[in-house]
Amino acid sequence: MESTLRWAVVGASWIAGDRVIPALRAAEQKITHLVTSSGGYGADFAAEHGIPAVAATLEDIAAGDIDAVYIGNLNERHRQAAEAAAARGWHVLLEKPMATTVEDARAIVEACERAGVVLAVNHHLAASGAVQAVRELFEAGAVGLVRAVRIEHAKLLPDFLRTWRLGASEGAGVVPDLTPHDASVLFALLGAREVLDVKALAVRQGEWDGPALDASAAVLRLEGDVLVTLHDGFTTPHATSGVEVLGSQGAIRAENLLDPDPIASVQLVTDSGTEEVEWERRDVYEATVLAFVGAVGGEGEPFVDGRAALRAAEVAFAVEAAAR
Repeated sequence: MESTLRWAVVGASWIAGDRVIPALRAAEQKITHLVTSSGGYGADFAAEHGIPAVAATLEDIAAGDIDAVYIGNLNERHRQAAEAAAARGWHVLLEKPMATTVEDARAIVEACERAGVVLAVNHHLAASGAVQAVRELFEAGAVGLVRAVRIEHAKLLPDFLRTWRLGASEGAGVVPDLTPHDASVLFALLGAREVLDVKALAVRQGEWDGPALDASAAVLRLEGDVLVTLHDGFTTPHATSGVEVLGSQGAIRAENLLDPDPIASVQLVTDSGTEEVEWERRDVYEATVLAFVGAVGGEGEPFVDGRAALRAAEVAFAVEAAAR
């Protein structure tokens, strides 16, 4: 298996520079191109991150020059970039949310399937060793029959991210930003259970400019009458993110499970008492890249492939519709 791919990074974004490019380098990948239309800023970004070539579009790159693309530009441009990459036979690692409509998200999946290229979405939390540990406990029957899952994903949005997320553009607001992560973790823990019903409320709580809704609460009913509650927010500075899986014979409490850094604590609570659960601590972005590269080489699957990401996107769109 060829373990080093040639990559183009699409979009000179914060997440690319802070997390994804370091993860690509840690996984011994070769970044050959930055694709951006942002002129001088893009040139400075490429120089800062040691990317040798800058292109305005993917079409400006010769078909044989790269193997894969990481797409992290504006959400409304994801479909165009993904379809362009797939048409040239390039594998696609896409930033979440997949797109600003479910139709565009589905079109991305179908384009990559037609082209026979690997599609994965950077739902990095699903790559956490803590998520794997919780899933293994659940699958082993440690809590009996699952009755409910509580996902708490509220925080205070940092100053440097208070830009388009709070505006009126497509994809703005807390639901497009955080709810897809919740859904990807939910399905990573419980498997691809059918979502039977969604109820939701969303509000604007923050004292900042911009019309976007910045806090939401949703209730999902899954097959088997499993109830799931989701609380997402940009407005609570001292909240602790986490997940609880509540079963007929016990509970799994995973505090800080939704933090991208490996700081979660996992506890199994049963009639026998409370047990601390050990788990493999790893960089979730590097793990995501390594799984993607393995899938390209025919070894294993991405943590969140296109179809799994589409299910997570459908949950977020359903929560947004229910809130409206």
